[in-house]
Amino acid sequence: MNENLICRGCKADSGYHVRPIKHHEWARNDAYGIFTGIYCHNCYSSDKYPYKKDRYYDPMDAGERLEPDDSLPWEY
Repeated sequence: MNENLICRGCKADSGYHVRPIKHHEWARNDAYGIFTGIYCHNCYSSDKYPYKKDRYYDPMDAGERLEPDDSLPWEY
């Protein structure tokens, strides 16, 4: 039985099996650090990887803030 991990994009065989999976070379996480699967380098850099890759953090996407920020136009 072949236990090598397979790319979710192109179904390529990685050639080896690693446990825990998060330590595999092809293990991918989205911009928020959530594991999204095993994707080879080609699929990750193409449109076959369906998740957000950038690590840009916008505090406005995080919900309510505890302290006001005077630089925002709706808080004048």
